This record gives sequence, structure tokens and C-alpha cells, in this order.
Amino acid sequence: MDQATVIQADRVLRILLLEDSALDAELVTEALIEAGLPVSIERVVSADEFTRAVRDESWDLILADYLLPAFNGLNALEIAQEMARATPFVFVSGALGEEVAVEALKRGATDYVLKDKLDRLPATVLRALAEARERGERRRAQDALQQMLDERTALLHELDHRVKNNLQLLLSLIGIEVRQAEDEQVRQVLGRMKERMQALAAAHRDLYDGQGSTRFDASSFAKGICEELTSSVPDVRITLEFDVENVDVEAAKAAPMALLFNEIVVNALTHAYKERHGKLKLLLRVQDGTLLFQLSDDAFSLEEKEAAQKSASGTILKALARQLDAHVEWPRDDPATLVRVLMPVQDS
Repeated sequence: MDQATVIQADRVLRILLLEDSALDAELVTEALIEAGLPVSIERVVSADEFTRAVRDESWDLILADYLLPAFNGLNALEIAQEMARATPFVFVSGALGEEVAVEALKRGATDYVLKDKLDRLPATVLRALAEARERGERRRAQDALQQMLDERTALLHELDHRVKNNLQLLLSLIGIEVRQAEDEQVRQVLGRMKERMQALAAAHRDLYDGQGSTRFDASSFAKGICEELTSSVPDVRITLEFDVENVDVEAAKAAPMALLFNEIVVNALTHAYKERHGKLKLLLRVQDGTLLFQLSDDAFSLEEKEAAQKSASGTILKALARQLDAHVEWPRDDPATLVRVLMPVQDS
């Protein structure tokens, strides 16, 4: 391994050595220096000295004997894992069987070298330092990514909060205008605008539920808008029936789709259920990349179908359909179906 790629120029490695034998400590130091490694080694022999050194100072590497008179390497490894987990830990021992070595590696040791094979120590040290550097770079990259995600999430939440407040403000202002308008036709127009704003607000709420999403739950929204609008129709009892699959679409389609669904349901309730009871059957599913949205009843009269199709919102429906590349049908040969919408979507 190329030493220059691991150790920066003029960089002296600070190594903590847990070793009770002065002779062995000298041999370890000599093996590293002879290999040309710039090292500064501090030797400790007791648990207290080792703990203070790990806690109070920063080290590039920890080397440790496995067996000491009143302390052992596994205890030292536990201390290092608790206080300096990122610092590579290498055992240098004369008594380290295979089972013990495997256990040490499982507990977090980086590597081990036998004292009768100290010629392997420099390469082991370089490898341990390289792995530690790679882990540090990955950790820094992950931290930077997490920080970026946190910042974007905070921005998303701030935008979500502002949009909600602005939508609520607009709804309140429209409500005031509705109450103060003297002309019935003006009140109806403002009421329709308020319904559309409420549909947008509902789509925004479903899309940004505190977490933010790249997908819009079209099935949940469609059921919700039918329930909300039918419950607000006075003096008319409408029984809802749902044949709805779990369908979600890309978030970019949330607003126009919400307005399209709202417009169709309002049209149906206003013109096809005028002064009568009935069922409102909602069919929603995706097949072969095409979304089908359909409203049905037991039967609609031709007058009801024409009234719904030719209502004032027909122009709006056409504009929304163009935006979604959707096809809106008012089938005359099928009395049970009022309207059918087909649009391309990506299967989720």
C-alpha cells in the first residue's frame, strides 16, 4: 500500500500503545520507524492510563497487547469503542488464538498482528489507517447528505405551511365575498370558485401530509371529494358506491387532477341529480397505463346528461383535460354512465 496515499506530507501519526513490556514496546516502535512511518508513540500500561488517554486526547491509531497483568485487550477495546469508535484498533500480541482473534474482530477491532511477525505490522497499520480514512469520508459524505436533506425538508415544510395559510386566506376572502354579494348569480360563481379552491387545498393537504411526497393518492382524494360534496347537497339523498383501486400518480398531476375530479362531481350533483335521489357510483382504476375515472347511476336521462355536459364548467373541463392529456366522454348509448375520463398515467 502506498504510504503517501494514507499519510499526509509532514504528518506524524499519533499512536497510543497499550503494552506492559518495555522491550516489546521498543520492538513495535522500531518496526514502524524502520518501515519509514512517521510516528509518535505514547505507551500506557494500566486501565486508568489507557482510559485517560483515550478520553482526553485524539489518536490516529491504537495498538494494544491482548494480555496484561491487571487488564486485557478486550476491556481496552470496549473502552475505545465507547470513547473513540472511529479510531482504528489493532491488537499486537504474542498470545492470540484464532477464536480470540475472531471474537476481537466481531467486537470492533480493526486487525491483529502477532509479536513474532512484527514485519507485518507496518502494512497492517497502513491498511487500518486507509480503512479509517475511507470510513471517515463516507461518514462525512453521509452527514453532508443528511444535512442537505434536513435543509430541504425544512424548506418544504416552510413552503407547505405558507401555501396552506395562503389557501386558507383566499378561501376566507371568497367566503366574505359570497356573504356580502347581493346578486344570486354572483354568489353562485363565487361559490364555485370556493369549491375549486377547496379541492386544491385538499389535494395539497393529501400530497404534503407533513412529510412531502412525489406521488399523489388519486383514489383517496376521489373518494374524499365525492363524500364531501354529496354531504353538502341540501334536500337530496345520494348513496355513494365505490369501486376504487389504490391508484397514485406523479405529484405534478395532483392539482389539475383534483380540479378535474371536483368539476366532474360538482357537475353531476348540480345537473344530473337535481331534485332527485339516487346512487353515485365511482369507478377508479388503472390498467395498461391508463387511468379510468367514471361516474354512474342506475340510469340518467338524456336531459341530465346534456345538462351536465353543457354546463358552464365545460370549458374548464376541456382545459384541464388538455393539461392531463385526458379524454372526457359523455356516453349517450350507456344510460347508467354519466361521464368517463381516460388519461395516461405511469403505473406506480
